Amino acid sequence: MYCKKAGARIDFLQYLETDISLYIMSLLHDPADLVRASSVSHFWQQFVIENGFAKELCLKTLLGCSNFLGTVNESKGKNNSLETDHQVYAALLYAFTFTANKYPSRNIAETRNIPNILPIGKLSNWFSTGQRNAHVPETFIYILRRRLYVFTEIKVKHLPAIGSPEVFSAKSVRFRIGHAKSPRDNALYPITDEKVEWTYTSPEFPVKQEHKVQLFKLPQPVLCLGGYLKIEFLGRVQRHQKMDCSIYGILSYLQALGHRLFPAFEAKIHERYGKSLLMYNPDKLGRSLGRVFKALY
Repeated sequence: MYCKKAGARIDFLQYLETDISLYIMSLLHDPADLVRASSVSHFWQQFVIENGFAKELCLKTLLGCSNFLGTVNESKGKNNSLETDHQVYAALLYAFTFTANKYPSRNIAETRNIPNILPIGKLSNWFSTGQRNAHVPETFIYILRRRLYVFTEIKVKHLPAIGSPEVFSAKSVRFRIGHAKSPRDNALYPITDEKVEWTYTSPEFPVKQEHKVQLFKLPQPVLCLGGYLKIEFLGRVQRHQKMDCSIYGILSYLQALGHRLFPAFEAKIHERYGKSLLMYNPDKLGRSLGRVFKALY
């Protein structure tokens, strides 16, 4: 790590061109390696901090990190600095990788039935309104707890109607995650796109026409600042021949899975800019590790 020059030790990074040093450091994909690199010497630490490697690694690992306006370390008096960014994003990476690696099998948790909107006997299912046009989408918006989560996968189950063997599902499903543009919009209904900042839109997942739980794993973990989960069922399939020949959808339950990052991390919306500050409390980090969340509704 060091070279000797005139009796003094000099970090080898000081001999390299800045572009080469940046390229070498960009090859680090493990948060632990980044922490080790910043611990080699004061020069290495400053190099890592000043070039924002912890934040860059967060942007690669977790979708949604680019939506933060700044960072706040609640144990420090000075914030919104390069050093604060390094501390907060390095801790965020550590918290996520620790829980993801330690509890990979616990991402599957118990489900909860979606409450009835239109009762069907004694079943607890959601029954859509009928449509003649198969291209009319069906949209759900769920209000999430105002916490910081990392989504990894979502489970959906469709059902057949009473007296019908056919499963009433969609051709595909898409998920969107977002938060209110202003704290005042949290209390305003109905929830419309004009009031919500959608920070993530998933690809369309094909839905099988079967009476089974279907698991849709997101291509990359997505950071959610609380707010809203929007489910869009696209392309209706089955007509109810015994009712009115309209196209329906029947949903048994939906479940979002991943990891919780609070209480060590929280997102505070900055009303003026419509973006959030990433708040970090080191004293609560131990309480955030290893906790996997299940149904949020």
